[in-house]
Amino acid sequence: MSAQPVLSVKQVMKKIGNQTIIRSLSFAIERGTVFGLIGENGAGKTTVLGMVCGLIAPTSGTIHVEGMPVSTMRKQVLRRIGALIEEPHFYKYLTGMEHMLYGSRLYGEITSDRIAEVLSLLKLEDFIHKKVGQYSLGMKKRLAIAQCLLHKPTLLILDEPTNGLDPGAMIEFREMIRSIASKFKLSVLISSHHLREIENICHQFGLLQNGTLTLLGANKSRYGDSVVFVIEAEDPGRAVELLEQQSYIFEPQRSADGKITFVMERSHYSSLLLLLSQAGVRSIQEKSFDLEEAYLQMTRKSEGGGG
Repeated sequence: MSAQPVLSVKQVMKKIGNQTIIRSLSFAIERGTVFGLIGENGAGKTTVLGMVCGLIAPTSGTIHVEGMPVSTMRKQVLRRIGALIEEPHFYKYLTGMEHMLYGSRLYGEITSDRIAEVLSLLKLEDFIHKKVGQYSLGMKKRLAIAQCLLHKPTLLILDEPTNGLDPGAMIEFREMIRSIASKFKLSVLISSHHLREIENICHQFGLLQNGTLTLLGANKSRYGDSVVFVIEAEDPGRAVELLEQQSYIFEPQRSADGKITFVMERSHYSSLLLLLSQAGVRSIQEKSFDLEEAYLQMTRKSEGGGG
C-alpha cells in the first residue's frame, strides 16, 4: 500500500464571477518531494497556493493536507503548513532574533533548541542579532522561511521565492531548499516563472496554463537511475510497439522527425539492446530532462490550438 501524499489536490475549480480561473486541477506531492508550479504571470499560481492554504475557497473539488480536508479542518491543516506568499515584511528596527521569538510565541511551545536548529540550517546565526533593516532581500527571505519552519510543518509553500534575488543569492536559495527538504523530510511547493532556477531545485514540475495543469516530467535526480533515452530506428513504428509492451519502459513517444523518447532505468540497458534489435536501432542516447524545452513544447502546442 502506497504512502499517503502530503498534499492531494483533486478536481479543483475556481470561478470568480463568470470567469473560470482554475479548471479541474489535480496533482499530489509525496513526502520529501519539491514540486515546481510554473506558469506565466497571471496564470493562477498564487490562486492555487491560496486555495491550498485555505485563504481562498475553491468553487469545487477537494484539497487534503496529510489526509485532512482544508475546507473543514483549516486550523489543523495550518499547523502542518509553512507558507510564504508574496514578499516578506518585517519591522526594520527589530532584530532577526526578535522576529523569530515573536513567531515562536504565535505558534506556542517552540523551544530554544528548535529556533537554534532552524537558524543553523538556514545559516542565519551570524546575522540574527542585527536589525532587519540591515538585511539584504535574500537574508529577509531566509528569515521568513525560518519563521515558517519553527512549528515543524510537513509542507512548505513558497510563492515566487527567487524574485529579486541576484545570482549568488539564487544559488544559496537553491542549496537551502535542498537542505531543508532533506534534513526535515519536508515536502515543498514552489511557484515560479524562472524555469532554469526551478529546474535546479525541484524534483517534479507542473505547468499551469489557461487554468489547467500539465505534469511536465520529473528531474532525474529524484528517481536515481531512471533517465530519458532517445533512439532512432529503421522501423520507428515497430520500435514504439515493442517499447509499449515492456513493463520497465515508461512514456514512449515518437516525435515528428521519427525519434523516440522514453524513460527507463539504466539497469535494463542490455535488455533494451536485445529488444530493439528487432526494429533495427540506429542510435541510442541519454537525455536529461529539460524543463525549458518541455515548457516551450507545451506553450507552442497551446498557441497552435493543439492538445
